[in-house]
Amino acid sequence: MPKPVLYRCKAPTNRLCACGRVARALKAADIDYETRRVESSKKKRPEIVELTGQTRVPVLVDGDEVIHDSRRVTEYLKQRPSTR
Repeated sequence: MPKPVLYRCKAPTNRLCACGRVARALKAADIDYETRRVESSKKKRPEIVELTGQTRVPVLVDGDEVIHDSRRVTEYLKQRPSTR
């Protein structure tokens, strides 16, 4: 199974934004994932619009699941079965 992909902003740390909250939750769950940083301008995020119909991040793609909004993603991670 491919690694989950976290689409997130360009914030330099995991403490400044909702994207960092998701990154911390992924680390706490010991989930190996790929990070893709998106443009700061919401107008330049066509991949996010294609995935979710909106321009906001974070977005987690886990197999066929596409989850956006940091609270939804962290709830999903709590219920996600372990792959290890």
